[in-house]
Formats: sequence, C-alpha cells, structure tokens
Amino acid sequence: MLSRSNKMQSRRSILITGAAGFLGGHAAEYFRNAGWEVVCVDRKNPTESKQAPGDESSCYLQNDLTSVESVIAVLDRHRPKVCIHFAGAASVLASFEDPLADFTAQTLPLMGILEAIRLSGIQTRVLLPSSAAVYGNPEAFPVSEQERIKPISPYGFHKYHQEMLLSQYQSLYGLDVCRARIFSTFGPGLTRLAVWDIARRALKGDYSIYGSGEQTRDYLFVTDVASALLCIVEKASFSGEAINVGSGEETPIIKLAEKIYSELGIDVKPRLQHKQEITGNPMRWRADVSRLCALGFEREVSLDAGIRSTVEWIKANS
Repeated sequence: MLSRSNKMQSRRSILITGAAGFLGGHAAEYFRNAGWEVVCVDRKNPTESKQAPGDESSCYLQNDLTSVESVIAVLDRHRPKVCIHFAGAASVLASFEDPLADFTAQTLPLMGILEAIRLSGIQTRVLLPSSAAVYGNPEAFPVSEQERIKPISPYGFHKYHQEMLLSQYQSLYGLDVCRARIFSTFGPGLTRLAVWDIARRALKGDYSIYGSGEQTRDYLFVTDVASALLCIVEKASFSGEAINVGSGEETPIIKLAEKIYSELGIDVKPRLQHKQEITGNPMRWRADVSRLCALGFEREVSLDAGIRSTVEWIKANS
C-alpha cells in the first residue's frame, strides 16, 4: 500500500487560484472531472464559493495570496504539478476608474505565487490565463502570438505586466511558465460582458446595442476554454511561450445580438445606439489558434449551442 507521501507524488495535483470566479470555477470543475486532484484557492470564504470541497478529489483554501509563507505552506502540503493563476481583477472599465487597484490586484498575487515557488524549490509549473487585451487594436488578422503588444487599457497593460513577471522568473530563476492569451469567453455563471448584457436588456424590452454593430469578438464557450487550458497543461512545453485561446472565428456584435434574440424567441432587430465606444475596447478580434490546435485542441461547443445554454441560464436566473 502506498504511503501518504508516495500517494502525493503519484497523483496529478493542480493548484487553481481565483477558483471562486467564473473561469476559475469552471476550470476547477473541468480538471476535477478529468481526473486531477484540484486545490482551489480564493480570498472568498468557502461558504461563498461553489468550489467548496465536495469529495476527496478537491479541497478549498481561503487565501488572498498576500503572504508568501502561507503560499509556500500550501505548495509544501499539496505539491501541485501545475498552478493556474486566475486570481486578479477582471474589468476593463474598472481599470480605468481605479488603475492602482487594478495593478495591485493583477500583479501582487502573481508575484506572491512566483516567489513562493522560487523559495519552496518545488517544481510547480505556472500557467497564466492572460488576455487578448495585451494586443490592443491588432494590426493583422487573425491575431498571432507574434502580434505587437500594444494595450489600450490599464487592464491590458497590467496583463502584460503579469506576463513580464513570468518572463522574469523564468529567465532569472528557471521557473517553467506559459501564457494563455484568452480572447472572449461566455457561459452560464458569467454576469457581465456582451452575452449577459444583451440578453438581460432584451428581457426587459431594451433591444439596443452600442456602437456600429460591426465590432467583432472571438467567442469561445467556457468549457472549451477549460478544455484548452487542460490541453496546454498536458502538452505545452512551459518554456515561456504564449498560446492564444479562442475559436478562430470573428463574430460582429450585431450578429451576436441576433442569435441571442432568436434564442429568447424575440422577433426584433437590434437597434443601434451610435454612442461613443467604451474606452479600452478594441474594434476587432479574431485569434490565430494554430499553436493551440497543434497541441490537439478541438472545439466542442459551437457559438449557437453555447448561446443557447447561456441564454437558458440567464432566463432561469433573471
């Protein structure tokens, strides 16, 4: 029979920070279903999170990552093979209103994770879910990982700061790191951004969308985002590379609204409100996902199917 220490070394353990959030929560569930032992970390109390421990394959720890010593203790106890660091701010608009708070929320928790791994000597790989916001308004499409970094929001700049921290710890201390630049995601549980906003307004009889309607995004359903991260964890080299996470398809916002209205059973055309674009939002996004697909990733949920599932959840929770 294996001793406790041998069991810890033989199992696949993953540390997911920000596990009470939208992406972190879905990723934790996806990795758990894929056979990983998931260590969930979030500043929220377990009673406030859907990721509180429910079986032997997971545990939930309340930790804001500000104490390097406490993070080292978590690493020493669970010996995770990988850490996916979701914890941090997640609003472009809020980053304009309080850039200092956004910078602090983006960089300090990650610094704590990286420093804890360095000091502990435990060989935990770090996957950073970064953002396509680092590209700003891209100059070429589809957007490859070689596209010039040119953020147009504090949020985008601070995501790039996160990436630079990864490069620092890889170059100077030999940590194994990888960056997943996520484009636009959606799904049940996300109570902000386009799909949520458009559906909620339509349910109240407001059929307006802002801008020209031609702004585009590259949408990937949340379970496919989690699947992409699993593919990266299991097959990427973690040599500092960046990997786009998206569908490779470009959808105009007016077409997205029409699909949402169709799922709501609303036979109305979206009404364009030609207001000034929200600062920090790019005009177009379409990811070059060749690196991700080369790792074996295959999208499972179409945009239509994802919208259908998400709209059903929004109707049930409105």
